Order: sequence, then structure tokens, then C-alpha cells
Amino acid sequence: MHTVTFGAARGDRLVIAVHGRAHPGADDFWDGNWLVSPIEIVSGGFTARLAAGLRANELREFRRELAACAESGGSARLTSLEDWLDLTVTVADGRVEAEGVAVAEHSSGNRLSFRLEGIEYARLAEAVAGLSAIEASYPVLGLP
Repeated sequence: MHTVTFGAARGDRLVIAVHGRAHPGADDFWDGNWLVSPIEIVSGGFTARLAAGLRANELREFRRELAACAESGGSARLTSLEDWLDLTVTVADGRVEAEGVAVAEHSSGNRLSFRLEGIEYARLAEAVAGLSAIEASYPVLGLP
């Protein structure tokens, strides 16, 4: 299992864990890139755990954007095809913040808006490394 954490190991954080491919036998872009990727969010007094499914191509694009932010500032955005997570990480003036919306079971209508402030700048490199490890284990398959 691979994990990527934004925020503190204890305290406010967002953790994406990747357990494997949702359809291990598929090798096409549309089915083969779904990952079993539960998400945990701790923000203020709220804790959310989602049995989400993110895609390898979504995490790859987010890694690229996040690496660019670590170099020159700006923002990186992770959006998921099935709306599990919409996360924006912003790097400015040596500060790192993240904010987003997570959706539990689309039919339930339950949404959590959250903000993570004061993320240590050093954590960006760890997040990029974690996303790179996921990409190495679960490369994007096929073409759209």
C-alpha cells in the first residue's frame, strides 16, 4: 500500500492510500486506471473516511502540478472523475495550504468542505515522492 499525506501526521490532514487497481485484469485507459484509493480527512473537529476510487492519470497529473508548485509556487489541483475529491494545494511565500471538497457516496448528497493550513513546506517533497511511488507501481495504462 502507498500513502500520500497533506498536513500533519497527527492533527489536520488528508491521506490518500492506494491499495491496488480496482480492475487488475484490465489494461485499457478507462477501466485499467481505476485505483482502490480510500481517503481520510481530519480537519478541525471533523473526520471523514471515504472508500474512494481515484484514477492513475488523475494522480499523475496532480503529481506534475504539485512538483511545479514546489519549484516556483502556484497551485496544484486534484479532481476526480467521480467527484470523490476536489483538492487544491497552494504554495505562496513559503506557505502551503490545501482546501477541498470530499463527497461521500454520490447518492447521499453528503459533502465535506475542508481547509488545511500551515502545512510544512518540506511535506511537499514527501507528497511528490509518495505520488511518484504510486505512479511507479501503478502507471497510467492505455490512451484516452
